Amino acid sequence: MNATAALNPQVTETAWPSDGLELLGNCPCCHGSGRQLLHAELGDRIFHCAPGSWSMVRCTDCGSGYLDPRPSEDTIGLAYAEYYTHAANPETTWLSSSTRAGARLPSWRDGYLNRRFPRLRQGPSSRVGGFLFRLFPYTRIFAERDVRHLAAPASDSRLLDIGCGDGNFLKIASRLGYSAEGLEFDQLAVAAARSSGLAVHHGSLPRTGLPSGNWDVITLSQVIEHVHDPVASLREMARLLRPGGTLWLATPNVDAPGHARFGPDWRGLEPPRHLAVFSSRALRNCLEQAGFENIRFRPPGPVSAWFYGASRKIARKAGRGPVARTGRLAAAWNDLRSMLWPTSGEELIVTARRPGSEVSQ
Repeated sequence: MNATAALNPQVTETAWPSDGLELLGNCPCCHGSGRQLLHAELGDRIFHCAPGSWSMVRCTDCGSGYLDPRPSEDTIGLAYAEYYTHAANPETTWLSSSTRAGARLPSWRDGYLNRRFPRLRQGPSSRVGGFLFRLFPYTRIFAERDVRHLAAPASDSRLLDIGCGDGNFLKIASRLGYSAEGLEFDQLAVAAARSSGLAVHHGSLPRTGLPSGNWDVITLSQVIEHVHDPVASLREMARLLRPGGTLWLATPNVDAPGHARFGPDWRGLEPPRHLAVFSSRALRNCLEQAGFENIRFRPPGPVSAWFYGASRKIARKAGRGPVARTGRLAAAWNDLRSMLWPTSGEELIVTARRPGSEVSQ
């Protein structure tokens, strides 16, 4: 596909239903019309269940990348025929356990988190190790990511995890002391979560059908890039939050070093499930349009090695195996840099607040 065709796309016969495609023309994040071709002929080389070939363009106004054309809301479910959330996982997964210190010194990690959340009582834990845990910044940042940078809750604090999948974070939030519920559009994932005894609503953004001002905290991890209308979805989350409530979200960073390194093979693209991949500027603009304030970007933790490894697998399957064969030092440097400049990592993690009186957590 040439650049002109990608920038002025026409619906052609593809394996995706021809009546299930929609043309945008304008950026779904800022509605700007300026754009440049970013990637052509992308395919689902991760779960291998979504048909079709896709073009991603980059908005010259806000910097986000987005698919055009893209699957319609009525047909996007075809892209989730095989997906990781479909099976219930009885074990709670802690990201910090994947780090060297987290794997070798889990009692230190648990001691640190038990101090942060008195009702957690994660064990076995070490009180002394909980203090010394601060000497391991990679693992400490990942442990804060595990609990999504939340504060210790009040006795009646309510949390909603949107796109909760099989409910792993709902289990963590409940153990932290939150009254935790989930929202998930994938019916198979809803069934998997409910089979674990979790309270999960079936629904999707931006029309959730849930009551206004009902939650102190809303979290969503790797979700905003899947929605058709990011600003309307964020406005819906502001409606669901109580005044002063907190929003936490994580999403791939279109400006990630891994994206520059691997190009169309970068794991953060995941077409066509990822409809838009945000820049920090685009994400901040969307949050501001939705009425959020106190917007703060957080370090993503040591995630670069995972992104690099997953991207190398995609490159090898595409016959580009020699691309970025090495990269451990580069990944470590990326993670170190993102500790100082959070918007420079493979992911963007942000907290924001709905205006109004503070709610107790």
